[in-house]
Amino acid sequence: MSGAHADVFALLEEICSSKGTEQEEFTAWDLRCATASSARAQSKQIKVLSVGGNPKSFLEARSASGEQAAAIIIGTEPADSNPSALYRQVLVDGLLQRRGLILLQGLDRVELLAKMVRMDVASGLLDRVPSKSESSADAVQLSEMWLPGVPMPSMSIALAQEDEIEGLAPDGLKRRRAEKAEASPKSPTSSSAVAPAGRSLMDSLKARARTLAAISLLWGCAPMLMLIAGAAWLRHKLFGPSFQPGKPKKQLRILVTGGKMSKASAVARAVGRDGHKVFTAEIMPYKYCHTRFCSYVTKHYVLPRPTVDPVAWEAAVQAIVAEQSIDLIIPCTAPVESSAYAHLRERLPPHVRVFAFDGAVSDELDNKYTFNQVLVKADLACPETAAMECLEDGLEFFRGKSAADGGKKYIVKPAVYDPKARTEILFLPIEDEQRQEEYLRSRNATKEVPYVIQEVLQNPEYGCFAMFNKGALTGFEFFESAASCLVYRQCRDKRYQQVLELNKGLGKAMNLTGQLTLDLMHTASGDMVPIECNPRIHSAICTLEGHRNLGSCYTEPDHAPSSDADIVLSKPDTFRFWIMDQIFLMAGFWKHKSCFKLSISEMLGGNDAMLAGDDPMPFLAMYLAQIPSLLALEILPGTEWLKLDFCIGKVVKEGGD
Repeated sequence: MSGAHADVFALLEEICSSKGTEQEEFTAWDLRCATASSARAQSKQIKVLSVGGNPKSFLEARSASGEQAAAIIIGTEPADSNPSALYRQVLVDGLLQRRGLILLQGLDRVELLAKMVRMDVASGLLDRVPSKSESSADAVQLSEMWLPGVPMPSMSIALAQEDEIEGLAPDGLKRRRAEKAEASPKSPTSSSAVAPAGRSLMDSLKARARTLAAISLLWGCAPMLMLIAGAAWLRHKLFGPSFQPGKPKKQLRILVTGGKMSKASAVARAVGRDGHKVFTAEIMPYKYCHTRFCSYVTKHYVLPRPTVDPVAWEAAVQAIVAEQSIDLIIPCTAPVESSAYAHLRERLPPHVRVFAFDGAVSDELDNKYTFNQVLVKADLACPETAAMECLEDGLEFFRGKSAADGGKKYIVKPAVYDPKARTEILFLPIEDEQRQEEYLRSRNATKEVPYVIQEVLQNPEYGCFAMFNKGALTGFEFFESAASCLVYRQCRDKRYQQVLELNKGLGKAMNLTGQLTLDLMHTASGDMVPIECNPRIHSAICTLEGHRNLGSCYTEPDHAPSSDADIVLSKPDTFRFWIMDQIFLMAGFWKHKSCFKLSISEMLGGNDAMLAGDDPMPFLAMYLAQIPSLLALEILPGTEWLKLDFCIGKVVKEGGD
């Protein structure tokens, strides 16, 4: 057995030496239960941490602390516990560094594990690492196409009961494990009492305890939050405003919707500082949303959900417009609601403007294929994209394309945002043509539910927020992106100007009036290209607060910058974050894999995105009223939740709202 163990270390040393890496230390975690004491890596550069008897607990602890390894060794000897489950746990919990290695001793002994590895290699997310010598070990490596948070195809395989990891489902998402539908045969009640599928009493109690702990932490931080808000207010009173108010031609009566979002209070302040009269609205259960406490808001309204009762929702909006003589509506809502406002404008009184793209333009931008065609027609840089409205479209696209060619890889995804879409992802083409056809068929693409086939681009991912009026770019921000982005700072380099010019070209080509967000990635040549468009406001507007023209971008129908100096841009040193998000990260309420975790010194160099000296109450209300009121609704049912998103002001649960 020591020979087999030595084979793994020899392979690891061979890989490290072939890379010619100059790292001071290469950390590997050895999950095998019986690592021979005589078998160790000989290189001083390689540090091997032997886990011992409980690798699952070891990985859970490393995941909780956010640690990652350069390599992880998994064994398949009888003494080694659940190698397939450990393999899945490593990938699901993101325990490998970028381009990290998994070394597998005796892979051919575990058929299920071998199948999982083959699937992941075929998808292009893992690369096999060749060896120059005969070895009983295999090595695979995260490929350049792998993205954090992307589930591996092998996660679609159901593991045997004893191999399952608490909290993991076959699709790779964190899920609660359902209770067994049948009692053990040894149980005297097995024939008459069947445990209901779902969560146990203990699960509910744990969820309630976590909810109460979250409320306690929020309210426990109240003195600190009040001190911060008081200091900002005092600074404003002593030294004057940090913003430049505009000079509007006429006072407007403005309705800002989406009141639970941080961006709603930013917009309310921007137009309120210019002297306009502001009203806000939000759907239930966000009755105590922070914007109703904004010093620039005259009155707050609660609306029905447009997705549940569109007739009642439209009637409520029309009633507010009539009651308050509204001149302008600025939607700051979630994706589905934003689309509803885009299609509402044609039924509003003629004098009422909606600062959003009209329904047809919004739909064109929201669809990944039609948006791509806009870029193509405008001769703007974009990734190769094809429409897929049936299986035949997919088969025709990949006809003649082979994995052996080593050419481009493609991803198949819904043309329009669909939170219920299947999460299994393959980078195509793959060598197994039958599996490729099955995968394309499983998308169930139709004209009503179209998909796109899009060229896979390279990390890292960036985002930009842009505002337009009659085709002119009026506001812009460019920032590093993440799945849960609650830290914003300007990325000012050559890409900044490149993306700014791209937005100018897009606005001119479509004569846009409204606001949008682009997700961008790199081509192989290093150019930034947009992969999709979200035709609505973005939270990055928090970096633009205080600019003299921000209010005018929304309120002046003829506003157009006379030069680039008049475009609303952030200052180079602007740095915004949500302080309670960082505190909850430090407290370990959720992991920081898909978000930015800051140090204390970094936080001291920035400001809370919601804090304004002339308007400190929304800052306090988000942390001490809005989020606690939402958490309180989860106590009685004992609902489990994933995290608190202080940026969009909601409790994030599995499956959405």
